[in-house]
Amino acid sequence: MDATERFKELQAKALALHGVKAESRFVDLARPRMRAHVLEAGSGEPVVLLHGGDGEAVNWASMMAPLQAHARLFAVDRPGFGLSDAFDYRGIDLRSHAADFVESVLDALELRSATLVGSSMGGFFALAAALAHQARVRKLVLVGYAVGAVRSLPLSLRIICGIPGLSRRFMKGRPTMEAQRRQYREMFHVDLEKVPDLYFETRIAGIQLPSEQGTWAELLPRVASLWGIRREVFLGDELPQLQVPSLLIMGDHDMAPVDAGRAVMAKIPGGRFEYLPGVAHFPYFEAPQRTAELIAGFLRADSR
Repeated sequence: MDATERFKELQAKALALHGVKAESRFVDLARPRMRAHVLEAGSGEPVVLLHGGDGEAVNWASMMAPLQAHARLFAVDRPGFGLSDAFDYRGIDLRSHAADFVESVLDALELRSATLVGSSMGGFFALAAALAHQARVRKLVLVGYAVGAVRSLPLSLRIICGIPGLSRRFMKGRPTMEAQRRQYREMFHVDLEKVPDLYFETRIAGIQLPSEQGTWAELLPRVASLWGIRREVFLGDELPQLQVPSLLIMGDHDMAPVDAGRAVMAKIPGGRFEYLPGVAHFPYFEAPQRTAELIAGFLRADSR
């Protein structure tokens, strides 16, 4: 079985484990010109889910399960990840790329507008799109730390991003269960009892996909340096311009302090902050039911 078939098999198992009834399909995008993979589930108001750094759309499975009763979900593999086409990130403007990608996804799905839900690097894509195309974004939800919202970053990540060649060496060591569990425990502060082994098996298969070879290692130095998030990726100063109803769901063991998250949402007119005690960087699988409840309630609320 090749790497792609292995990933597809584990993706199907992960969706089944959480009871997600999703259709796996592909859409053709205009900017960038590529084919993107989408997991579509549920019915109701359209919600586009944007996964984090070295991840895939199926990472959302545990939260998609309770949320699929409240919304029509489109979990997208970002360029160069999962089953979407490979993508060369060298020399591109990350902010424009992120905004163009999200807008093209909406076009390809024939959605005039949608709620964007982003986590970590997916949060950067969601923020960049919301700032560039506010008329296309009904609401914005950041699930955990969002890249670009603050300048700070944990020292371990600054070292990986800032020392030449270290990101590639780091990623080469990731495709083992031991390495995955250590990273999630030490870097992301996750309670491993809350994460099924199938999640890590799927992550390992994702890293080994042809589309992902070197992608995150290439992106990491573009995102941050030894001093923190790069200036061209930082969006925090522009948040007061955002007129989109916005929600941040964050725990106290995330990659930025809770007070930093509160400060981010205070910049956005009408921004709402929800605190999840005992939760780290991944609220969507550490507290999937509560996270889904908060998002569903936010979708129902009249925030205008």
